Amino acid sequence: MERTRIAVHGLPDDDAAARLEKHLRGKTGVPEARIDPALELAEVSYDPELVSPEEIVNWIRGQGYDARFAGPPKGPRET
Repeated sequence: MERTRIAVHGLPDDDAAARLEKHLRGKTGVPEARIDPALELAEVSYDPELVSPEEIVNWIRGQGYDARFAGPPKGPRET
């Protein structure tokens, strides 16, 4: 599994973030997605053999939000 951070702009509230998380987790190759609407930041785990980071960004854009890469995750992974 790999992880990436994606800046997500246009999320109006926590409910929208939760819906987008659920949408992403429903995609093949994305077992985990966490979005902080206050920081406008998504951290997504993905299987690089099944999906690319570019596809994830495009899925977010397809839901009507502006998205761009924000760099690799920082610090140790939370459990």
